Amino acid sequence: MTLLHRPLILRITLCATMAVAALPVFAPRETSAQAAAANLEDLLEYANLLFSQEKYGVAAGQYRTFIQENPKSPNLQIAWFRLGECYLKVKQDEDAITSFNYLIENFRTGPFVGSAAYRVAVLRLNAQDYRNALTYFDIAKKQLSNPEAKLQAGYYHARCLQLTKKPKEALAAFSQLMEDKPKEDNPFYERAMLETARLQFELGVPEKALETFKSLAESASTKDIKEEAIVRAGLLAAEAGQTEVSEQFLNQALKFSDTSPWKNLAHIGAIFNAFAAEDYERVIGLYQTGVYTTPDDSRAKMLLVVGHSYRIKGDLESALRLYALVEAKFPDRNEGIEAGYRRLQILHQKGDRTLPELAGRFAEKQRRIEPDSKYIDMSWLMAAEWHFNEAETSASGPGSEFAKKHFGDAARAYTRVRLDNIDEKYREVSLYKTGWAQIESGNRRDGILSLTKFLKAHPESSLASSALAKRAVAYQADEDHDYALADFQELAKKHPEAPEVEFALQQVALIFAHQKKTSEMINAYNELLKRFPNTNGAGEAHYWIGVGYFDLEQHQQAIPELEEARKMDPEYDDKATLRLVICHYQLENIDKLATEAKRYIENAPPEDSGAKKKRGTIPPPVIEYLGKKLAANSDHERAEYFLSLVSTPEDPGKTSGAIWKQLAESRRVLKKHVLSIVAWDNYLLATERPSERATAYLQRGISQLCMQDYEAARNSAQESLRSQKEGRTNAEARILLGDIAAANGRLEEAAREYLVVSQIFTDPEVTPKALTKVIKAYQSLGNRERAQELQQELSKSFPNYNPPADLGYDC
Repeated sequence: MTLLHRPLILRITLCATMAVAALPVFAPRETSAQAAAANLEDLLEYANLLFSQEKYGVAAGQYRTFIQENPKSPNLQIAWFRLGECYLKVKQDEDAITSFNYLIENFRTGPFVGSAAYRVAVLRLNAQDYRNALTYFDIAKKQLSNPEAKLQAGYYHARCLQLTKKPKEALAAFSQLMEDKPKEDNPFYERAMLETARLQFELGVPEKALETFKSLAESASTKDIKEEAIVRAGLLAAEAGQTEVSEQFLNQALKFSDTSPWKNLAHIGAIFNAFAAEDYERVIGLYQTGVYTTPDDSRAKMLLVVGHSYRIKGDLESALRLYALVEAKFPDRNEGIEAGYRRLQILHQKGDRTLPELAGRFAEKQRRIEPDSKYIDMSWLMAAEWHFNEAETSASGPGSEFAKKHFGDAARAYTRVRLDNIDEKYREVSLYKTGWAQIESGNRRDGILSLTKFLKAHPESSLASSALAKRAVAYQADEDHDYALADFQELAKKHPEAPEVEFALQQVALIFAHQKKTSEMINAYNELLKRFPNTNGAGEAHYWIGVGYFDLEQHQQAIPELEEARKMDPEYDDKATLRLVICHYQLENIDKLATEAKRYIENAPPEDSGAKKKRGTIPPPVIEYLGKKLAANSDHERAEYFLSLVSTPEDPGKTSGAIWKQLAESRRVLKKHVLSIVAWDNYLLATERPSERATAYLQRGISQLCMQDYEAARNSAQESLRSQKEGRTNAEARILLGDIAAANGRLEEAAREYLVVSQIFTDPEVTPKALTKVIKAYQSLGNRERAQELQQELSKSFPNYNPPADLGYDC
């Protein structure tokens, strides 16, 4: 309620009380004689005479006879109108409405159509059927010819817009009404101006409302309107911070006669305004400081509003006290009934678990008193909402037994609500939640039926998209994927701006994925990303698009999608990376394959975690392939990393000799001599070919020499010689023996080994290398003559040989 908004009450006062028998409207009978027609016109005059003499019952019979016998008379409109008037006079409103409606529907235009529409509009307005009253007032203002009557119909048309919660349209209508005729010729001007101010306040433009009230306070000639304008202008000025203006108007209000309702209502008006502004503390403060000698109507409403404020501020005990006061003092008034009903709301707000039981008792009590009372249904609705809220806020989650029980109780309570007996604003939601609660309680069949009924009854509802989504989810739970898909697609098509569209598009894609319709799934996810680029499900969308391309073996297209997926959502890091590994493997992108494989491996969860058990692994052939390719590219560090992963040192036989050999060579280059030796040992276990074993012994010996394990190195070199009796490997093994002897200080022995190689093996690399080493050995031994001879031989046999700066091994 805003600023003591008082309801409009219209009444048609009828003088006659005599009942008129309602007769059906018969099909018109053809008449052919002009004389008969003339007599019938006389019958109309006679009926009018009876009407003027207030003999409405007899007049009604004559009008009916005229209508039946003379269906083509040009005076048929007036006959129908007078017939309706007769029914009105004797309080047979339904028969009057039937007559007026016949006139309106069959003649469409004319002053009598306008008058009939006005009569029906007033009846609907008196019955508080504002929506229908609005329709008839609209017809009346268009068809009435009398300017004053049109003006009056226009005013009440605007009021009905106001009463049907269409404040903007009502404001425009009142403004038009004031524009149509100047104030001096417009009896509704001041009232329209008053309603304009009220609506301006209601629509949240108090500054305009203030200006209108100020103007009205100065110009109004009607005492009640002027006093109201003064009080409201003062209140609004106070809220706007215009203290002087406020005091000016409120001081005028204090000078009103003690009989003026506005003198006392000024204070109450402030309470109402504070309540409308949601300033509940101010409501309470004003109430606690005021003294009220107002009529029961205002006092009951005020106490109710104060009770609401206490409730909203959390002072539930004070609210209960106020509600109890209203209920006790005004038990037969709507405020008293509402106060009793609000008690249930308080219990609900306090989380009182007895609410459903008490709501049931309240409903039963009301049923005995007034079976058609809307409070019966509202109490069941409150019980249903309480259960629904309990389920939704369940700490154990929406799928728990606790939640399912309360959803079930909510569903049963919702089904007891007579939808046509509660406010229209609750009907959609109630039916919608009925279906929702049924589905959540496990009764998907009835839930689907309820939501289907809801969608049929309210196709344009703002909840339609949510209902479609919920029904689709229920279909999914029942594995009716085609029905679910149809609902999700309809949602996206018919409600493109709905908040559920994003979810619907996501589910469409997932259903296609479930149905293994890969291309359709990719298209659906692309549509999701196109319409919702910032969706929370973007990571999922990119992932499944990538998976789709992966499954279609379109690996190049899959890569950017999978990369984007893990970038946007860490949840997909592992799964996307594993597929990226395979994509790069298939495309032979060695460097990227190495990067992705290492990322996947190093992001592995701890061994003892559950996630580790569920995690996929990179196929060992992929790792082996990668390691070999890296080694071939001289990327020994990464080669050793990956080859180590596919080796089994605890059971060497499970690893191929090729892996052990490549791993040993990479470790040798990386100067990981201990590990290289282990790899060569395992390689030797895997191969029996003499040439391969000779090479392995040779390389193992080099690593052992680097570690200064001379005895072990000598043994390895000798094993190499035994395995390969001749050839380059044999020569290199002898050089190794010389290097071992030299390192151990036995230069003569080293010289002998070098000399043997230089004399018995000819190779453009090995032979000059051996000569160079023996020359240095003789030089170190002081045998310069022999060193000179060998130097001449080296120069003669290998004139282009340029020895490296260091003939040793890179340890």
